Amino acid sequence: MYIYNMAVDSLTVDSFVDGIVHLNKSVSDYTLDSDFLFKGDYKCLKKAVAYAKETIDKIVKKQPLPINPLIFVGEIDSCKNHLLHAMWNTLLKEKQKIGEGEPIVLYSQITPFSMVALYESFNDEERKALFLKIVERIKGVDMVFIDEIQYLEGRRALNLVLEVIKFMVSIGKQMVITSQKIGIDKTGLVPDIAERLDDFEYIKILPPDTEDRLKMLEDFMREENLRLENPSLRDIWAKNTEKRSLKYLMNKLNRLVCEAEGKVITERTMEQLFEAKDSAEKILYIISAHFKIDVKILISEERKFAYERSIAMYFIKSANSSMDFCDVGKKLGRSENTVRMACDGIERVLNGGKEFFNKRKPAQIIADIEEISLLLQSNYSPITVQLQSNYSPTTVQLVPTNSR
Repeated sequence: MYIYNMAVDSLTVDSFVDGIVHLNKSVSDYTLDSDFLFKGDYKCLKKAVAYAKETIDKIVKKQPLPINPLIFVGEIDSCKNHLLHAMWNTLLKEKQKIGEGEPIVLYSQITPFSMVALYESFNDEERKALFLKIVERIKGVDMVFIDEIQYLEGRRALNLVLEVIKFMVSIGKQMVITSQKIGIDKTGLVPDIAERLDDFEYIKILPPDTEDRLKMLEDFMREENLRLENPSLRDIWAKNTEKRSLKYLMNKLNRLVCEAEGKVITERTMEQLFEAKDSAEKILYIISAHFKIDVKILISEERKFAYERSIAMYFIKSANSSMDFCDVGKKLGRSENTVRMACDGIERVLNGGKEFFNKRKPAQIIADIEEISLLLQSNYSPITVQLQSNYSPTTVQLVPTNSR
């Protein structure tokens, strides 16, 4: 369900099924962060972690599952992915304790322009074959994760997912789902889930409040053996992280290790951590002018402008070495994963890849990059675009001219 860069004419039943990832140690990118969040006692995650731990305990003990499917909902960058990976990591450790092999966990991420969006190209016979292949694959698993279910709203592919969920429930295997839509309930988002499933639970992951943010800072410092130069720095942390996402907090905590001076967090450390210098706004206006669309569209929910938005993400990330993927996502109201996929997808094309990206041919993407680079060059100096190198935060260097 997740091969976002595959050309339309290459979609087959087999390639669709192959898009479901079998989690293993190398796939789990969130091990450190997820373990930190999973073992912490934070109000924003307390209920979700409690259900997750109970679910893992039941799987290990081969007891009836408490809730199936389990649905985690939260805003963009609320660390829903971290929670999924924490469940995987915990299940792995618990199985190792009792001498069992690695758990079998399948992961599928739904995206607006993924293979799911092409699912309707299958005829009835192909859809039936697809269901049978998926069922065969999941018979022996411990869990299945479906990430970003909100993109199935109103789609035929939702019927496929519902049938898979019902099959999982019938064989006593756990399904865990995430959604960015906070309003999901038994009469709200994706009502078919409520109408066609007998039992499920949705758990909201709340934004961290001041108490949670400060506790995370203290827990992280204890774990990494860091200390504050003076207590007033706690107030700087609290002020600069106010109304920020959980993912943002984790990114900043991880940066503390690099920025701290000999294990001491100083005022200079905090200044470097929260530096706000970037050229994102200017880049957004130049790119919107190139594509002849309103800049507000780039930060809107309109999916048909995903390509233009991806180009903006690429240039903003390239131009600002101090910004991580999460920071770039905030500029356009998108998640860290969305920005990472956009930057990686465009970089593959610039490095000679032949696959389509967001339904655009490589030649068109390269032409747009080159034209936008020239537009940016007239607003900033100097500018460098290296089309044959791997993506790095300094691929595009922009310095505002004095005349601007």
